Amino acid sequence: MSRFWPRPADPTDEGRLWLLWLIRLRWVAIVAQLVTVAFAHRLLASPALLIPLGAISAMLIAGNAAAIARVRREDSVDQRALLFQLGLDVVSLTGFFVLAGGPDNPFTALYFIHAAMGAVILHARGAAAIGMLTTGCYLLLHGYHLDLDLTQHSLDAHTLIVLGRTVAFGVTTASVVGFVVTLANARRRRERQLLEARDRTARVDRLRSVGTLAAGAAHELNTPLSTIGLRLRRVARRHKDDDTVADLDTIRNQLDRCSRIVDQLLVGAGDPSAAHLERRALGELVSSGVKLWSKGATTPVTFEDTSEGLEIELPAIAFTQALVNLLENGREAQEEVSCTDALEVRVERDGRFGVVRVVDHGVGLPNDVDRVGDPFYTTKDTGTGLGVFVARAVADGSGGGLRYESVLGSTHAVWWFPETSRRNP
Repeated sequence: MSRFWPRPADPTDEGRLWLLWLIRLRWVAIVAQLVTVAFAHRLLASPALLIPLGAISAMLIAGNAAAIARVRREDSVDQRALLFQLGLDVVSLTGFFVLAGGPDNPFTALYFIHAAMGAVILHARGAAAIGMLTTGCYLLLHGYHLDLDLTQHSLDAHTLIVLGRTVAFGVTTASVVGFVVTLANARRRRERQLLEARDRTARVDRLRSVGTLAAGAAHELNTPLSTIGLRLRRVARRHKDDDTVADLDTIRNQLDRCSRIVDQLLVGAGDPSAAHLERRALGELVSSGVKLWSKGATTPVTFEDTSEGLEIELPAIAFTQALVNLLENGREAQEEVSCTDALEVRVERDGRFGVVRVVDHGVGLPNDVDRVGDPFYTTKDTGTGLGVFVARAVADGSGGGLRYESVLGSTHAVWWFPETSRRNP
């Protein structure tokens, strides 16, 4: 069915969206012509008129085939192309009506649909041109057309007229309703996209604020950490006994860890500008992050990768830090209910997106779940609220997102990223 009723790949391409509707309207016109011919072929002034009527229908079908090919090629559609398509439909319908009853043909109501669509999808001049064309063609029918001989049909003239008007009214009403519903859906979709864009902008602004805070903290912490390092080396030179050496080694390891945290503070905040982008397999990235987290965790974790090697492009360090945050949240959620089940990490492919699911069997989601991911919002006594915010910021920066779901007593952190287009060798 999609071969004859295609869907545009990008619903935000307005020109292609309108061309799709013109394709649908043309199928309606073709069906209306076939219905007219099926019921009224005996009423034509001459049986030979079936040839030009068939030629008109064939021309419309060929025009639709070309339009469908254009939609499938994802070519942009400008105002001139839309004006041409509408004009072609009006002229074709006029030729059909000239041969099949003129203004008495009940399907002349289709003119109204073309005029209405022109007013919506075209600029002022184009809409005026289509309005004048439909009006002129309708007036032309009054001056020149071939009448239908209603006495040639097995049904009486009154029944034929009522039947034709009913069918034409139903087709016109269905077309208008469908077009208006599409307009309403398009408006709601644009409003939703605008709200999402505003939310994304607000999150980016908050992320920048957090990044600024992190930069200040990193700067302030570097000085005391450097001082501690210097004093540590001085103490190491003065005291050589085994206990002191062991204690100093432990302090040195923790100091190195603090230094690494400071160095990665901006990156860990999820700011894509703080690290270079890397193109990596999503499953490989997640596997590395899970292994890193498992080294210092007692909670078991299972890992499953069905992403078929899907690749993404983002700051790998920020991604790993954000994944560790999600795993830590899951561990803490399970500890609150004394659950010892393994955390589950799944990497999946969903169309052109890679999806990472972090599943825990802990306390579940809070009542105000919509606030999860806001900076500094947390349900934990000692939390900062930045873990989920960081993960969402990393996904937003690459065109993905993060949401939480409750599924059969478990909580799913669903993290998704767009697949990177394959490069030609």
